[in-house]
Amino acid sequence: MKKIISTLLTITVTLMISGCGIPSNLTYNNKQLTIQVEKEYLQLDGTLVNERRDNFNSLFLSQKVLRLNEGNLVVYEDARTDLDYEFEPPIMHSIKIIFEAKSVIMVYGKGHLYAYQLILKDGRLLNIIAQQGDTQQLKFVYGMSTSQLNKMLKQLDPDARGAYYKQVIQLHDDRNAILSKWDVQKVHFVPLVVPLAKMMGR
Repeated sequence: MKKIISTLLTITVTLMISGCGIPSNLTYNNKQLTIQVEKEYLQLDGTLVNERRDNFNSLFLSQKVLRLNEGNLVVYEDARTDLDYEFEPPIMHSIKIIFEAKSVIMVYGKGHLYAYQLILKDGRLLNIIAQQGDTQQLKFVYGMSTSQLNKMLKQLDPDARGAYYKQVIQLHDDRNAILSKWDVQKVHFVPLVVPLAKMMGR
């Protein structure tokens, strides 16, 4: 009974959180990468060339390497927590841990959709678009050139300012395209995810 109440409470909180604010979405389905902010959205054709799945008990991870029509590779990642867990906020904190970045530069943020330029440990820069509509799911796509990223943002929001740094990582080898660094240590002990009860003060 306690488990059922906990699950129902989790679903209610998730729906309340996702129902608040301006809608956004980032999904990959049927060879289409879709990015949405408010009523504006763009769809990019993306052929799946590689895929990896992982399970950390409290977190389930799907990683897809896609080839866009422009010919370049990007990686789409979808991480979902178990019903009894959620990501430790804020989103920039999670992104920094996942990529072991030295710094996270915010380029754009609206309706739970964000664009960042990450400065990695080795000094290289990575463009990323991330979306977190609720505390139990985190999705992002990375590997775009800066001109590609800026074009995408302008299509979604004419007022979006562009990313500054042009010399960024571009992905060419699908076997080495996944740059995120998920592991048990990060998920459970940093931690990236925490029990939902803790966040609700129970």
